Amino acid sequence: MTGCCTDPLHGAAIAKGAQCCMGTLHLKGSPCAVPLAMEDLLALWSSSGAALAWTSPFVLPPWLMHWWTTFGAGQDLLLWEIRDGDRLLGIAPLRVAGDTARFMGSADLCDYQDFIVSPGVERYFFDALLHLLKERGIPGLDLNGLRPDSATMLNLPAAAEARGRGLVWEQEDVSYELALPSSWEAYLSGLPGKERHEIHRKFRRLNQSLPYGLETVETPSEVEAAMDEFIRLFKMSRPEKAAFLSEAREGFLRGVSRSLAELGLVKLHFLQAGGSRVASALCFDMNGSVYLYNSGMHPDYRDLSAGLLCKLLTLRQSLEAGRKTYDFLKGAETYKGRLGARPVPLYRCRLDLE
Repeated sequence: MTGCCTDPLHGAAIAKGAQCCMGTLHLKGSPCAVPLAMEDLLALWSSSGAALAWTSPFVLPPWLMHWWTTFGAGQDLLLWEIRDGDRLLGIAPLRVAGDTARFMGSADLCDYQDFIVSPGVERYFFDALLHLLKERGIPGLDLNGLRPDSATMLNLPAAAEARGRGLVWEQEDVSYELALPSSWEAYLSGLPGKERHEIHRKFRRLNQSLPYGLETVETPSEVEAAMDEFIRLFKMSRPEKAAFLSEAREGFLRGVSRSLAELGLVKLHFLQAGGSRVASALCFDMNGSVYLYNSGMHPDYRDLSAGLLCKLLTLRQSLEAGRKTYDFLKGAETYKGRLGARPVPLYRCRLDLE
């Protein structure tokens, strides 16, 4: 799909008078971009975190800092604090290669990406962003990992149209998320009978074969120590997982897990069966949502569905802890839909400012 007169979120035409009639937004003063060093970002988060929408783990300062340190070579950092006078509009975590600005992050490691915007001033932020990019001679934006409810997807089309620029967007992937009920019984009762029966059968089979339980580690030192075992199970799961985890990606995973654990956002789970760790799930716990980032399993326990049951135990722990959403993140694996999760399309958006 191409153009600024179609809504990619709902597949419907945008009425010309709905948003475009407002024209270019008028800011109080001249918007300015204050360059930030990476070390400034964490301080800004600590001091103004409540005033900005940090919508997922993938936009948090530790995540961005570890990604840039590991993968940023050969690119220019464009990390801006965008202000209108004394009002903080938001943060643009971008990198520039050639004549195109992209999010600081990559699709292989960052499931969701977005700008970090102060609630209530989203339209001002995006108008200022496009003004500043053009002023700085950066003609292109190429943005990945955009949820339909992201600030970018909800506000960039109108800002671009107000400047007479068209967007090119395409669905690039899909993620799955599950609204969690208040109890395990309510969750199971909401599944089709076949799936509910299969879950009972798999747990019963595991229980008849081996005593089992879910082990969860959360403190920074525990997470750091347990990452060796997590990575071992991750690589053992499938050959493509072992091939994916290059030295650089492994270093990034270890570093960002430790840093997020220091903020209390990590839950590293292991399915214990017969006294051994046979499956694992690395989750991030933030803003009432649990994000299943990655998982692993010993292949000798595949017939016992160890990987799936480990995920289900983390799901149960999440809802019993009062979390509202369990996010399976990117990927169209069929088990996600069978467990009741709904698909969420992810978009790529490109904009030419010239």
